[in-house]
Amino acid sequence: MNNTNLSSVVPNGKTQAREARDREFMETYRQALDMFLRQGVSNPKRLAVRWAIYHGAPHYHVSFDRAYKVVNHILHKGRNPLLPSLQAKMWLEIADRVNELIQSAGMSVSRALDFVLAHCRASRFFITEHYAYATLVDRARKKKWE
Repeated sequence: MNNTNLSSVVPNGKTQAREARDREFMETYRQALDMFLRQGVSNPKRLAVRWAIYHGAPHYHVSFDRAYKVVNHILHKGRNPLLPSLQAKMWLEIADRVNELIQSAGMSVSRALDFVLAHCRASRFFITEHYAYATLVDRARKKKWE
């Protein structure tokens, strides 16, 4: 009998969300890199990473269940349960959009959140330049040469 731990084989929701975000980032990065290479700019990889992070319009790659808990906490307690971070900024952005729908359209938290997650885009990729370059870009480069 194989004693492989299933959690190491089957990705959980958080892992799947991160992988989807990373794929979306890499698609934006590659488009930016192609543009910068054709323009002959200096240091096109670093510029493409920055461009993708700050100018990309990604989906919110979070589960409804997790988002419901965090957004409800923000809306009802008036504060973010997470320490200051890029993740915390993302949750505040989602909560602001949900609150706007609640206030302007009289929607429930659940319906507003469902709409935001399905139809709204984030203002940026909520990842650091270091993670994007050192993890995503380098991983893609290494995979290409394997």
